[in-house]
Amino acid sequence: MTMAATTNIFKDKETNNWFKACIALNVTKEGLTNFVEITMKKVHAAIGSSCRQCTIEQLFPCSTQGLCNKRKRNSCSFHKSYLPQQCHICEQVKLGIISYHRFKGPSWKNTNAQGWKSNWWDIAKCYLPPQGYADMSSVQESDFNAVINIILNCTDFKNYLSPSWLSPPPPDPQCPLEKVRQIGRDVRHSANCKTTDAELQDYFQILTMLLADPVCLAHDTSANIALSRLTDLQNDRLPLTEFGNLIQEFKQAIERVKDAAEEEFSEKAKHKLEKGLNKIKEALKDSEQVIGKKMDENIQTLYDRTEYCKQQIGDQTSKAEHTIQTKTCVSITQIDTLTKSSVQLIEDRTRDSMERMQQKIVDKAEEDYERGLEDLLRRLVDHYRDSVICVPLYTLHPSLDTRIQDIYADPKIHKMKIEKDGKHVKQEQIHKYSDCFSGGLKRIYLQGEPGSGKSYFATKLVHDWCNVHAPIVKSTKEQKMFGDVDTLQKFRVLFFISLRDSRKQTHVTHMIKTQLIYKMYPEDEWESAYKLVLKVLKNVMYLIIQDGLDEWPCKESLPSMDGIPKDQCIVLTTSRPWKLADERIRNSQIDILLDLEGISNRKEFNENILRCLLDESNDIKESVALFEEFLYSHNLWSLSSSPMLNTIVLCTWVDDRAERLTGSSLCELYTTMLENLCKKANSQTGNFDRYHPLPVNCFSLTMYVKPNMEHIDAIAKAAFSFLFSKEKESSLVFSDIDLRAHLPEAAKQFALDSGLLSERKGKKRTDQTVSFVHKTIQEFLTAFHIHGNADVIDGVISGYLKCHDNSYLDISQMFIFLCGFNISAANKLSALMNDLDINSDYHRDFQNCILSGYREAVANKNTPIHLHLSHFDFNYRREKDLIQIWALNTSRARSLRVFSNDKLLTIRSQDASSSRCQGPGPVALPARKDHEVSTRDDEEQFRSSESGIEIDLSSCHNLELLLLRPSRYTLQPHALVGLKKLTHLEIDCEFEALDLSHYEHIQSIKLNHKVTLLPLSLNNYKTLQRIEILTTYDGLDLSLFENLNSLTINNNVKVLPKPLLVHNKLTHIELHGFDFNSVVHTWCLLNGADPVTCADYTPVLHSIEYIGLTNSEVNASTWLRSLFSTMLTLDHKVTCNLMLKVSVAEYSVIRSGATIITDVNNTCTITVHRDITGLGETLHGLNVKHLRLHCNYEFSRLRTGLNEHNGPHVPLLSRSLTYLSQLETLAVYSDSHEYIDLQLPPSLKYLTVHYDVLSPSGLRQLMNTLSGCTQSLECRLEFACVKIEYYRVIEDDRLMKINNIPPEEYIPIQQELDALEHVEVKQFRIYDRTPDTDCESSAAWSVRDSVADDGDYVNNIIDDEFIKSTMYLRSMFNYGINRISIGLQIN
Repeated sequence: MTMAATTNIFKDKETNNWFKACIALNVTKEGLTNFVEITMKKVHAAIGSSCRQCTIEQLFPCSTQGLCNKRKRNSCSFHKSYLPQQCHICEQVKLGIISYHRFKGPSWKNTNAQGWKSNWWDIAKCYLPPQGYADMSSVQESDFNAVINIILNCTDFKNYLSPSWLSPPPPDPQCPLEKVRQIGRDVRHSANCKTTDAELQDYFQILTMLLADPVCLAHDTSANIALSRLTDLQNDRLPLTEFGNLIQEFKQAIERVKDAAEEEFSEKAKHKLEKGLNKIKEALKDSEQVIGKKMDENIQTLYDRTEYCKQQIGDQTSKAEHTIQTKTCVSITQIDTLTKSSVQLIEDRTRDSMERMQQKIVDKAEEDYERGLEDLLRRLVDHYRDSVICVPLYTLHPSLDTRIQDIYADPKIHKMKIEKDGKHVKQEQIHKYSDCFSGGLKRIYLQGEPGSGKSYFATKLVHDWCNVHAPIVKSTKEQKMFGDVDTLQKFRVLFFISLRDSRKQTHVTHMIKTQLIYKMYPEDEWESAYKLVLKVLKNVMYLIIQDGLDEWPCKESLPSMDGIPKDQCIVLTTSRPWKLADERIRNSQIDILLDLEGISNRKEFNENILRCLLDESNDIKESVALFEEFLYSHNLWSLSSSPMLNTIVLCTWVDDRAERLTGSSLCELYTTMLENLCKKANSQTGNFDRYHPLPVNCFSLTMYVKPNMEHIDAIAKAAFSFLFSKEKESSLVFSDIDLRAHLPEAAKQFALDSGLLSERKGKKRTDQTVSFVHKTIQEFLTAFHIHGNADVIDGVISGYLKCHDNSYLDISQMFIFLCGFNISAANKLSALMNDLDINSDYHRDFQNCILSGYREAVANKNTPIHLHLSHFDFNYRREKDLIQIWALNTSRARSLRVFSNDKLLTIRSQDASSSRCQGPGPVALPARKDHEVSTRDDEEQFRSSESGIEIDLSSCHNLELLLLRPSRYTLQPHALVGLKKLTHLEIDCEFEALDLSHYEHIQSIKLNHKVTLLPLSLNNYKTLQRIEILTTYDGLDLSLFENLNSLTINNNVKVLPKPLLVHNKLTHIELHGFDFNSVVHTWCLLNGADPVTCADYTPVLHSIEYIGLTNSEVNASTWLRSLFSTMLTLDHKVTCNLMLKVSVAEYSVIRSGATIITDVNNTCTITVHRDITGLGETLHGLNVKHLRLHCNYEFSRLRTGLNEHNGPHVPLLSRSLTYLSQLETLAVYSDSHEYIDLQLPPSLKYLTVHYDVLSPSGLRQLMNTLSGCTQSLECRLEFACVKIEYYRVIEDDRLMKINNIPPEEYIPIQQELDALEHVEVKQFRIYDRTPDTDCESSAAWSVRDSVADDGDYVNNIIDDEFIKSTMYLRSMFNYGINRISIGLQIN
């Protein structure tokens, strides 16, 4: 039985009001409990977990104010059980708790640090008042004061309440939440335990508004229940029993916190509570007694009167029942009607009022949000334009910066596919933002080597986003790549985070706060701005750019985004590959992996940089050309693909362009690069002095090298160890495990941080590979190590060079650096390298290496220079330097090649005339201490002046090869007499009375028409293997040569008619200017055949492999046919190269160029280079079964233009095919740009035709020809869908117009073929050209469609060798964007 719903337990109304206020506080606390729990759990997740081992005492040093209480010396009540100790994990949690505390003063004595790992309440207790709450185990045990203090002290609650509750912010008394807390204080501290009606009304209004807050509490079930109970309490609808229970709970809550200073109740208040509870208990007890007594009396009365009433009741029963029933029904109906209408009216009005109130709150909040968002965007754009999009040109001079759009050049970025086994496979290059931000993929990683332009790309993206949302003056420069900036429109907000500047932060929102909010807003708006950002993260599509993951020093693998909604977020992270090799970054966490290889247009990038460095008076294009010349001349071109390294070189070059072009030190240049890289890892500065000796001269002006010398020495040693590794394949790219064996962990991290090393992820953790950022950097450091450890030359390096062929060339760049560091070590190493070069074929490469090393030594003022070189090539581009090298090595010289130049060259010997060319005298040599060759002798060996050069060969006792190819040369008499070891002689200049009889070891001679040979001087019969004489010589007796294998002569050489030696194997013959129509016996003289028997056929030596006929006249129908017929009988491959004057009946003498190759199985290949008139007749009657015909004379057509002979040539050759009665396989390849009408012999079984271009009309004509064949024929056709038109420009010069034809125009021809009964279309496949791919790659063409494709069709006739050849693919690739492949079977 429920008692009356009254709460007036005291006669004094204000006392009753005070009781109601107490109950209202307890009800409100119950309504806020769930809200506090949910929010604090989020805070707990954001702050992180502790180690679970530390106590709160261990986390604070002794004598911490507010915690420690030392009553006695060396005695602290707080630290009596545990002493302080360091814990990085718990320290981070502690800092997080502080960061969330509004007043930065958490109540540490309340909390248990060991519970921070899993118990959110231990985190929440830090935000309670400092006294009285230490033993509370849950929020349910707390009181109203505890709950409201948590909401006020923890700043995260501002994200879940309307802004008005914290405006003005605490501790301002006008803050609404402060007023809520004040209600609790007023009620608890009431001196007379009384509350006025007005005060009580305000209390209910404020507490009701708090529980109905629209952001979160309006949707909270506990808050709604509490709100209903407050309404019942306010309107006296609360049952007396429940009222009593609430007072009891309030009293118990007070008892639980009775030690809290803030919770001290007056004795009167406690007395009132006790009295109130007692009155309620007495009222309940008296009511029960009264009810019992009354029940007994009523029972007796009812019993006494029962009998009396029975009769009355019986009499009136019927009437009463009827009356009662009637009135009851009417009354019930009226009551129900009135009740329902009243309740409905109250509900409707209440609902309308609440809805209007809530809508106003929502509208105001939405309006504030939109206004705040627009302000945030404006501030972001201003901040980015003011700071982010301005980038430094030069690491050593960060103040020298410019806008990104002024220097930006298009990047070269490829998508990377991550295979199931973890392998990264490069895919297509991307050119648009839509290639990055499409497909719903959220986590994008852009990897690139140090300095490849990752930050530039990220900065340019920020710049483009700013222009999309706040356009400025449009740039006149067209953006070729990533020009689809409208793609960025979908990102309402962009947050750019520099991870390098987030050294102590792990959560993205904290980074946004410190890097953006703190810089864009005044301090008093930081909290509201942060709250706005958190709301933005929940409501709009946004992009986060995390730049420099490899530069983020935290232990975590990735910044945390816990608690951030990810549905509308895309994150672009830039990093070096070594960071992505971290095994904690799983492949499943990478949605898109992009690989940045550098800049795609180096010239454009250099122009942009120079515009920023040079004033307007400079010609930028000319400066770019000069800089590129500098790169080429110093072998630095490979660095130019890296924006960072290229900029360093360019800025260094601009500092002093004249010096850079005339031979500045490469060591100095790379020292500048080393400076830049060191600064990135450690900005500490220092200089070398007498206490810290200078290791090399080029380090003298450095600031960032000395503090890092320990690391540099270790890295240089590792660079040397890998470069000269026994396993050559691991010299440049090595495993992480191997690196650890050579490099300490600290030095490795320094190398990765600075960019000296790059690490890439492999399939497994053990597969990670490491390399230096550039090979030349490794070589530079290797040379530095050798400088300080020269003994490795005789040991490690000597053994390495002997084990690996031509490896001395692989270390050329390292050798050049060594010349700049330590010339003595370089001299020793050059001797080793020269010994290996003597028997090599790479003399010019080694000479360039020695020349570069010489210049590097001079630039660094290193002496004495005595570099070894045995093979010399003079082309005069660098004659002054090479003269110095020659002067040091005349007795060591093995070969001398001198090429054409405007200067006069005089070759002499000391025994010859002592005449000198006019000039200033000998060139001085650098000072030398090595007296192996005297300076006086050196000066005599080579004299130079402005007008000419004079070489004395008298000391060249070891010279084996001499090549003279002049424009202005003078060879003095007997100049070559002393060259006793000469084996190869080539003279392409005027030389009178050359006597070859002096050279006992001569093996090869090559003499042009300006040389005059002494009669009978060619008598080196035992040694000569190669003879090329294009001058007059009478009486060449080939029968005496024992080892001759190559012979080239012209028609001025008279060959004696004597047979060759039986054992002579002549494989190579070239004949110039012979007329085989009138001098038939000349060929016969080569093998001593009788001219009479040679009249009807052309014999060929059985050993012959190559025949060359140049500027000769032949008869195609007789002589050439006989030659080819004989070639087909040989059992090996023979090549015949023709450049002839062909006699034919129709056209007299026509110049013709072709190459004919015969091979076993009656196979013949004919490649036509020029006009082919007459060559068709050579095919008549030949026993050819397999013919490959390549019409390659486009060069001639473009050069000679149209003439009267071009028209019939191809048809003539085509008609000749019908005379090949044994032909079974034919492959025709034409790049003539014209259709060839093929006439096929009946014996043909397999046909392959490849046109570089073919129009639909040409295809229809060819298909008509093929479908008309009477024999069974398997065909394969390939062509580009193009038509080319020529038009005359000036006289014979022509230009061509390329017209691409849609592949669909060819399909009707396929349909026509399908209609023929005897023709079966096995394949009709269309290919599309893939942009930006190499024509030789498998990805160059992609299959678009197969109109017809027999799944069982296997092409057995296609000539794969030719199809895969660069020539054919490039021709088709250059002309067409589509090609078609057709396979036919004609029955």
